[in-house]
Amino acid sequence: MNPAQNSNPPPEEKVFETACGAMIRITPDTPFIYYRDEVVYFCGQSCKHTYDHNPLSSCMAARLLSGN
Repeated sequence: MNPAQNSNPPPEEKVFETACGAMIRITPDTPFIYYRDEVVYFCGQSCKHTYDHNPLSSCMAARLLSGN
């Protein structure tokens, strides 16, 4: 059997919208939170860090204040 026949296909790349509206490719290192039973991704660790320390000064502020 050819080794290529045994290998799994590469995982499909997933593109999602971040908390601030940017479109990014999701990797195992992509920072995220669970918000109202959904996963919300951040474009980088610094954005997630800002959210962790002061959510209302982060890119999530509009969503948090609107209740959506």
